Amino acid sequence: MKGLFNYDNGLFRGMEKLGNLFFLNLLTIICCIPIFTIGTSFTALYYVCMKMTKDEETYIAKDFFRSFRQNFRQATIIWMIFLILGLMLVTDYRLVSLNREVFPAADVFIVLIMACGVIYTITLAYVFPVLAKFYNTVKQTIKNAVIMGIRHFPYTLAIVFIDVAFILITAVGLIRNGRSFLAPLYICLGFSVPAYANAYLFERIFKHYIPDTEGEETGSDEEFITRLQSEDRNKISDEK
Repeated sequence: MKGLFNYDNGLFRGMEKLGNLFFLNLLTIICCIPIFTIGTSFTALYYVCMKMTKDEETYIAKDFFRSFRQNFRQATIIWMIFLILGLMLVTDYRLVSLNREVFPAADVFIVLIMACGVIYTITLAYVFPVLAKFYNTVKQTIKNAVIMGIRHFPYTLAIVFIDVAFILITAVGLIRNGRSFLAPLYICLGFSVPAYANAYLFERIFKHYIPDTEGEETGSDEEFITRLQSEDRNKISDEK
């Protein structure tokens, strides 16, 4: 019985982590409300989650808003770029689909739009975690996200699946019953839990692009520009 009430046992640690994820999810939702801060909020979300996966000392609000301030400009620019591109892809798809009968090459264009959509989705899944982890220009951050997403494609499939799993489950409940009992769960943990799960995968990916303590690169011997131009943001931030 003594072990049950020990603050170091698995039950209490799990409850503490769940509470932290709930608080982190709440911060993310609140900071996403202005819309243009969505990118910054998700960058901060991933910054905190990647610290949590390594069992580092983490102060949820302090670390979240530190990353929010540090990445505000770049994350906002990146989010605006992706928001505009996403709207363009959706608009183009609808226009081509609605005019199939009068547009002979409609099917070809739909395939091209869908291919662009795949690249868009992969890049969007990686870009904010990459920004949270590495110092780079906006252009290089987006380029790195594309390279990593394609190079680590099996991980990418898992990451995208985790990202949409909560949404799909909630949507199925809404379609079948007219309401979903999982909607409150999504509000409580729908952003932080997928980000926390993905953070484990991103840490495995990012270790290939972070120099070791002796200044030598780890992972594969292939040369990637991400290795030459990226620094570990977590380490630099924690030293400040």
